[in-house]
Amino acid sequence: MKTLLSLVTLLIAPALGAATFEGTVNFKTTDGKNRAMEMNYSVKDSRMRIDMKGGKDGSGYTVMDMGKMEMMMVMESEKMYMTMSLKDVAEKAAKEVKDEATFEKTNETEKILGYTATKYISTYKGETTDMWLAEGIGSFMMPGENPMAGGRGSAPKGWERALQGKSLFPLRIVSKDKKGKETSRMEVTAIEKKKLPESLFAVPAGYTKFDMGNMGGMLKGLMQGLGR
Repeated sequence: MKTLLSLVTLLIAPALGAATFEGTVNFKTTDGKNRAMEMNYSVKDSRMRIDMKGGKDGSGYTVMDMGKMEMMMVMESEKMYMTMSLKDVAEKAAKEVKDEATFEKTNETEKILGYTATKYISTYKGETTDMWLAEGIGSFMMPGENPMAGGRGSAPKGWERALQGKSLFPLRIVSKDKKGKETSRMEVTAIEKKKLPESLFAVPAGYTKFDMGNMGGMLKGLMQGLGR
């Protein structure tokens, strides 16, 4: 779920639909071993900021600017940041997507945090995912792994592929394996419409830009992962 390829593949979709939502969305995710992680999602015009809590990459956040097709990763513990153009990478990722996930709309709806969510079912390589999706918040993207921590790209999950190109936002995602056992769950815990400051999407004062050209073998490994 936290892969760079997942991110850039989803970048091909319209970023925020009609861009009518500005505010924050908080998520809680759990895996099959009941390990939890929180994700805070901030949206303003064509920009998104994702803050992860409980991850392995340390403190920091990711900002996607869909107008510029640019991603910025801010590493607070190192007081550093790095930027990456997503145009060429997104095109490459699109060509790598071969297996399509199914996407079936049901008649079941549920009111979640004031939004009417419709249940969809996605299947991909034997895995079934129940998705409660709502309109009016925009499209959805997952953050990529931090290249500074040695993250390598891999193919996006089936439900992530199913959401590509759709202005639907997940309020609950429940994935199950071939035997019907729950393997992961992602649920929205809070949605707040509000004006967000420009500083939330900017580099903090005093931070140093990390030179991508100095990544050497780490960058080579990342690109090999994207081409896998």
